[in-house]
Amino acid sequence: MARFTVRVELRDPHESDYLELHKAMELRGFSRTLTTNTSGIVYQLPLGEYAYESETMDNVAVGKLVEAIAEKIRTNPMILVTQSAGRYVLNLTRI
Repeated sequence: MARFTVRVELRDPHESDYLELHKAMELRGFSRTLTTNTSGIVYQLPLGEYAYESETMDNVAVGKLVEAIAEKIRTNPMILVTQSAGRYVLNLTRI
């Protein structure tokens, strides 16, 4: 299963835009938390950052999905999708 870290920044957002984005992303399977493989500890990701897993999608497909979601909230969102080969977590809030 491929794991992705996704960053979304909305242009000229209203405070409610990120709440709407979080809700829409979560409905499509994106998470605002990250669970480490080694210890099972759950961390809160920074604002606008999501974790996603897929057995069928690559980073381009994930990016297009995120664009379709975010475009409904604010036009021309800034999106970065990284497929993870491993993660290092430092100073994130532990849940």
